[in-house]
Amino acid sequence: MRITHVTDSYLPQLGGIETQVARLAGRQADAGHDVEVINTTLDHHGPGVRTETGDNGVTVHRIAARIPFRAPIHPRSTSHVVARLRELDAAGRRPDVVHLHMGVLAPSAQLALRPVTRLGLPAVLTVHSVWGRWALAFEALDRVAHWSRWPVQWSAVSELTAAPLRRILAASGLDAATVDDRVSVLGNGIDVEAWRLPRTERGERAEGKQVHVVAATRFAPRKRVLPMLEAIADAARRAPGGLVATIGGDGPQLAQARRFVREQGLSDVFRLVGRLTPVELQRLYMRADVFVAPAVKDAFGIAALEAQAAGLAVVSRSQSGVAERLEHGRDALLADDDAGIADALVRLVTEPELLDRIIAHNRSAELPMSWPNVLAEVEEAYRRAVALVR
Repeated sequence: MRITHVTDSYLPQLGGIETQVARLAGRQADAGHDVEVINTTLDHHGPGVRTETGDNGVTVHRIAARIPFRAPIHPRSTSHVVARLRELDAAGRRPDVVHLHMGVLAPSAQLALRPVTRLGLPAVLTVHSVWGRWALAFEALDRVAHWSRWPVQWSAVSELTAAPLRRILAASGLDAATVDDRVSVLGNGIDVEAWRLPRTERGERAEGKQVHVVAATRFAPRKRVLPMLEAIADAARRAPGGLVATIGGDGPQLAQARRFVREQGLSDVFRLVGRLTPVELQRLYMRADVFVAPAVKDAFGIAALEAQAAGLAVVSRSQSGVAERLEHGRDALLADDDAGIADALVRLVTEPELLDRIIAHNRSAELPMSWPNVLAEVEEAYRRAVALVR
């Protein structure tokens, strides 16, 4: 199959969409597909129009412009995308499907969508972010442009992000069965086996016999790191000597987080270690017990699910995308609010049999976000997109 991905954000820029699109494209190439990525992200060579082929066999076509803050935006991206698709067609490599990716604002993917359908190409669009109030703007745009009626297979990385799509399609007059068929949930993929790590038991670690709580996140308001620190601190006070916490990550609120730890006198509880490489993160998980996911606007929550694959118990807010893939009491404890996060941590410290049962389950459970499962779901969405064009 010939697959063309269109995305505003791509490597070397780092982020959830960038990483997942690159991993998906690479896995598809490994499976024998002819894969190309068209994007507007600068690389180290700077602006221009350039085609390159990576070690994984994925062709990357960059149409990058020099924009302030290195934003992945090109003022004529649509014409470049269409020209590239026509070029592929003329070369006998007409895509079997065009897979577009967006968060909230993704002008290259959003503006290219209608021209892609007018070229008669099967199209899948995946929403990777929570729209929030932006859903109202997309609803208003649909009343003008009627984009919900275009021959597109709509998709999102979770039910949380799929809900606005379903609501808009239903408001356009489509019946419930058609809406369900036209909106797919395509979760992000995880290399589960790479996260099946040997475990260092409590008492054999540098952290001692205490329950080791960890998180890997960006220190930004949307990730709700400061409320998480307060919840962990509350749990530590209610279960004195029962837990320690290591938080990895960087971002604008890191200094504020370190000040909180210092002012609260919690240096014996918290270690804020900065950004960790994947290998460093794996080493951390090998000697950890619990992963905390405090965000409520995470569309998918891949860090928490990687920790689950590593065998950690997960404590998550119940409103997030990650909670959709967790069952309370089996592989996680889900909390409705921040006080509930503290309560869950106290339970895991004071009920060691519950913690050990969740860890044992997560270390051996078959996880639905493994790449074979994700690739099968994506190909099913592609088949639906082809059927729409036919």
